[in-house]
Amino acid sequence: MLLFSALAALYYYKERNRYFQEQKLKNRLVFSECTRLAKLLPSAKECTMAPVDIDAKIIVIYKEIGAAFVAALLLIVPLGLLLARISLKPLRESVYAMDSFINGIVHDINTPLSVIRMNAASLQKNLSDEKARSKNGRVLQGVEHIEALEEQLLFSLRIGQYAPRMDMFDLCALLHERRAYWASNRSRVDVRVSTEGSCGVRGDEKALLRMIDNVVGNAVKYSPPKSMVDVVFENGMLSVSDRGPGIKNAKAVFRKYYRESRKTTGVGLGLYIVSEIARMHGIALSVHSRPKEGTRFEMDCRSILAPYSHGTIAT
Repeated sequence: MLLFSALAALYYYKERNRYFQEQKLKNRLVFSECTRLAKLLPSAKECTMAPVDIDAKIIVIYKEIGAAFVAALLLIVPLGLLLARISLKPLRESVYAMDSFINGIVHDINTPLSVIRMNAASLQKNLSDEKARSKNGRVLQGVEHIEALEEQLLFSLRIGQYAPRMDMFDLCALLHERRAYWASNRSRVDVRVSTEGSCGVRGDEKALLRMIDNVVGNAVKYSPPKSMVDVVFENGMLSVSDRGPGIKNAKAVFRKYYRESRKTTGVGLGLYIVSEIARMHGIALSVHSRPKEGTRFEMDCRSILAPYSHGTIAT
């Protein structure tokens, strides 16, 4: 576009100067002829030099430039799209190959992981020694961690084609039911749930639960021992607050594969999935964090609120 603008400006000034010189020469010739006739015919009228008027010619120049611009667009835009498609083809193929590879790896891991989990769970029931039960419990926790990571990977791969199933449900009841699960993930961190106001929402319950699990799970994960994580739902606003180390770059936490440091566990998909689920539900996200003081995630759920009364959601 810059090249076209430069060429158009050059063409305009060149043609404008040409028309000006042509009109000027024409006026001089007319004036010279008039002067010659005045010498031959004393009764002839007085000769005057006409002003140079090229307004009509300038309009012609504008029309020519406009036609050239339209022609250039009709040629350049399809050509640009074709070249972009050709140049991005290797990138698309590599992304598809990587997604297929991850998908295959996850499914290959599932079978031996299921065997480990079943045997560890069976062994846990039969163990009487407390020390052995503790060690076996850590094995089960490791299996659960890998399974959660698998779910995150698979969900991130399919999120572009995910079709949310919009149902009506009680979000407050879901939060209170989930409290024990969040607290059990790390026994030395407690989770407090507080709800007030309308609790009926319309959305994909499974996806929204994953969104909240990821946010609360992060808060529990980075909270110091014997601290409290607060989950508050009030008048359509859901907030999760912790007393952890805080986030250095709050604007980047929702980027795919983003991690605050290489020492951080995980692959950086949890909050990316949170942002995608929030986007498909029209939920606005915000992060407020201070170093060494904690972080508060806010989810504006007013867009999914639904009328609720007597334990049922009105439709």
